[in-house]
Amino acid sequence: MKTHPISLIVLVLLAWSLQSCFQDLGQDPPFDYPEQPKPTYKAKYDGEIFYLPFEDDYAEQFTLVEATIIGTPGFEAGKFGKAYKGATNSYLTFPVKDPASGFSGVFWYKLNATPDRGGILTVSADDPAAAANAKNNRTKGFRFFREAGNGGQTFKLNVGNGTADTWFDGGAAAMLNPETTGAGWVFMAFTISNSECAVYINGQVVSKAAFSGVNWDGCTSLSIGSGAPYFTGWSHLSDASLIDELRLFNKALTQQEIQTIMNAAQ
Repeated sequence: MKTHPISLIVLVLLAWSLQSCFQDLGQDPPFDYPEQPKPTYKAKYDGEIFYLPFEDDYAEQFTLVEATIIGTPGFEAGKFGKAYKGATNSYLTFPVKDPASGFSGVFWYKLNATPDRGGILTVSADDPAAAANAKNNRTKGFRFFREAGNGGQTFKLNVGNGTADTWFDGGAAAMLNPETTGAGWVFMAFTISNSECAVYINGQVVSKAAFSGVNWDGCTSLSIGSGAPYFTGWSHLSDASLIDELRLFNKALTQQEIQTIMNAAQ
């Protein structure tokens, strides 16, 4: 019996199609078509778990998860490429899940002292009732923020141990004058461990003290660029400053590690 050449072509195409389908069944997960983008960023520093470069989007680079956007934040020329530009009643949020007992945050920052105070990075326990009454629940998580006084802006850290909160306020050492030292980019860092917390500006300690360990119970969200929604009782609301190259770590960085990150990104 003769086989028509067109029939052979059809059979070959059918066999190729079936083979392709069964190959798809071997995917993890199966039927994942079209293939979705996969993160390509790998930790550059020990303990790094979160990286947000703000290059025309708000995608965290380990997961490619986009921030939830509140209000109308934007972008402006950054320390490198683009940076987050804060705006009134605007900030970003990311989900938080099981943070480590050791924690650090580092980023480049360009101060805009208007308004005269603002939340920068905050993780507080979910407390809608307190938020509705403009009260602060500070017994869990942390709050890194700034407020005016004595001719400048002082940068402070507040951390909760589950029953109470501790303030890390370096006073004049933690102050930037927006007319002088605060006019350009500065490198901000804070660290939290089970024995102490510290705040750094341009790699130098501006506040450090003993601490018994952070409690994360009920903390589900990281806010960037504001104290909202759960740290608003003293008007630590949206920050109009610039933030660039935000990195978070599941360990308390040493001063040497902070300086290495800062110097690598000059």
